[in-house]
Amino acid sequence: MDKESVASSIDNSVGQFNAESSIIVDDEVPLFDMSAYPEDMHKLIAECNKRIDEANSKYRTAKYREDMFAKGLKAGMYYCTFDRDENMLSFEFNDETRQMLGYDGLEDLPNEFDSWVKTLVPEERDAIVKLFWDSVRLHRELPDITHATYRMQKKDGSIIWVTGAGRFIRRPDDGSLEVYMGCYRDITAQQELEEHLKIIEAIGKIFNFSLFIDVSDMSYRIISNNKYVDMAPKDPDAMIFLKNNVASTVAESFRSRLYEWLDKDKILAAIEEHGTTSMEFYSEEAQRWFEGIFMVGDRNEDGSLAHIVYGCQDTTEAKLQNLAQQKKISEFETEVYIDSLSKVRNRRFLDDKLIYEPCKAVVMADIDLFKNINDTAGHQGGDQIIQRVAELLENSVRKEDVVIRYGGDEFMMVFFDITKKSLENKLSGIKSELRNIKIENHEDLPITMSFGAAFGTELVSNMIKTADKALYESKKVRNTYTISEL
Repeated sequence: MDKESVASSIDNSVGQFNAESSIIVDDEVPLFDMSAYPEDMHKLIAECNKRIDEANSKYRTAKYREDMFAKGLKAGMYYCTFDRDENMLSFEFNDETRQMLGYDGLEDLPNEFDSWVKTLVPEERDAIVKLFWDSVRLHRELPDITHATYRMQKKDGSIIWVTGAGRFIRRPDDGSLEVYMGCYRDITAQQELEEHLKIIEAIGKIFNFSLFIDVSDMSYRIISNNKYVDMAPKDPDAMIFLKNNVASTVAESFRSRLYEWLDKDKILAAIEEHGTTSMEFYSEEAQRWFEGIFMVGDRNEDGSLAHIVYGCQDTTEAKLQNLAQQKKISEFETEVYIDSLSKVRNRRFLDDKLIYEPCKAVVMADIDLFKNINDTAGHQGGDQIIQRVAELLENSVRKEDVVIRYGGDEFMMVFFDITKKSLENKLSGIKSELRNIKIENHEDLPITMSFGAAFGTELVSNMIKTADKALYESKKVRNTYTISEL
């Protein structure tokens, strides 16, 4: 593994390189003032300044690294000695390391390399140990001091974050590794704070308006804000402040529901059970749609909620996109699933959407002696009959039920919730209404239908055959219905 690979393995979740600039370097060599020299010397002066700048950079880097290492001397340390073949001869912890990791003394955490290995987080252990030995092997190519941030495991099993510096001390005659000194300090609180601040910062970017709320007294800090929130009267209690926002900006039709939602106990209970609780509303002032969301901020050591976060997200664009998408879907379904003549659903809708749905009844029906109608009134008259029959059937079922033009003059009705008696009444009523359908210039031409129904609780696909058989029985008589129970 080369130098870059060693760095990469630290970056890729084994640990993270960490640089800290805590000192001020104010004794660098100043650059030459170009304007103080003739123009024909500017190229030479520029080259000199470049080299001075490079030297100053190296000097700064060295000072920063030494400063970091000096800090480490005050924290946990370990020392490794090596022979000229890079074999480890000894390993030693200082007392601060044992204290930091919760060990009592030399017997509790012996001066052995395996002791250090055991302090590493199990799932990261192999990778960090490999990284250590790769670094030893490539020590001549690495800087004298390297920095890293990674995790360690204390005696009680708890995990801490440490930031550390490792220093190679090489033999002056052949450059072989003589001593490797590692030092680190516990930065768990700092790491957790940084992660927490990242979360808070991210929340501020996501939400149009957001609060970080202390559960104990409902005090809050505004993370992100907007001009409409500024219009509302301020109050130290987050819930009252949010209700003031509702009163000053939200459409009246939403206010009562939002007031009821903004109840501390209900919100905390919902967060504990579901992780979040949310409600959508319309702002009259902004003339836009928003969604208010409460979620976990952080918890106390006993697991109880310490802080919650309120975020208000503008959902207008998403809502408009959803409406546009619904319109496109509706237009697509009209084009693909609606029969162009009868304006009811077609056979493709049955095959694509309905065939495997459970239902209560399937009715197959066709117009009696439809060929005679075509022969008498022509195909245009026949088309009128199909249109009027379809309209009658559609008006005879609930919105939830479906009418399909099965093919030609044959129709299907699917009922999802109906009793046998109601089905009988429904078919009897349709039979009576058919008498009112007339064809222009052929008012004396009778229009009747035969119906075959399968009644029970089954998939649509499993009821069609039974309904077909029932229709066959009805057609022997015509202008009647037959119901077969499954």
